[in-house]
Amino acid sequence: MARGERSSWEWHRPWISSTRLRCAVFDFDGTLSLIRGGWTEVMVTMMVDHLLTLPNSTDGEPVLREIVRHYVLGLNGKPTIYQMQRFAEEIANRGGVPGIPEEYHREYLQRLGVRIDERKARIRAGESTPDEVMVPGARAFLTALADAGVELTLASGTELDFVREEARVLQIDHFFEGRIFGPGADPHAFSKRQVMQDLLSRHRIDGNALIGVGDGVVETQNMSELGGLTIGVASDEQHRAGECEPWKRERLIESGANLIIPDYHDAAELAERILAKR
Repeated sequence: MARGERSSWEWHRPWISSTRLRCAVFDFDGTLSLIRGGWTEVMVTMMVDHLLTLPNSTDGEPVLREIVRHYVLGLNGKPTIYQMQRFAEEIANRGGVPGIPEEYHREYLQRLGVRIDERKARIRAGESTPDEVMVPGARAFLTALADAGVELTLASGTELDFVREEARVLQIDHFFEGRIFGPGADPHAFSKRQVMQDLLSRHRIDGNALIGVGDGVVETQNMSELGGLTIGVASDEQHRAGECEPWKRERLIESGANLIIPDYHDAAELAERILAKR
């Protein structure tokens, strides 16, 4: 760790670019926004509730929760329908007759929607601020990168209409003017890797001119494979306490992150050090 760096910044893979870092691709939920904070527990609980009723579910609930959590997090970053497809497979494996993934997706959104609506309503009523439902320091970090001339793109596995609305509620949509991407009518047609590759083609740049920022396995692997500087945000979505969430940290390191951070405290210094990596 370089002198002056926060001890919570963990460099796991050395990275130096031969060119100026020009573009950054951000994930949304857990990376910038906490409007959907706790989504993992909502999804895991929904799945476990179903699986516990099946004839071949002989595992105890704690074991079953870990099994489900493992594949839910392993698919984090892909459109949510992929997690529902994996859930349908698990139902079949345990002797059940699965419904279509879209049915489970609707149930999940129904359960999560209660939390989301409450948080958005509080912001709109002035009872809380947008920054209170964001990863700490996120706005300052976006500002620092934008002020340095880095083009910002948002690529989320959450449905596009939801991401656009929630970015507006958080008052960060202006950072990504015309560059917010997510699953549409056909979720299988969307991939974060394609968003990244389109960005490279449009700007005629190599991967080492990119920064990737996310809390999920998929975007971390994608950016690492393309040669960009990969920042894993191991955010604690429940407490916002400035400490890494252990299960996120572990998976982000395994997925190829160069740098692990718990949040964006000291955002200006973090941006300065990242942009000096050349």
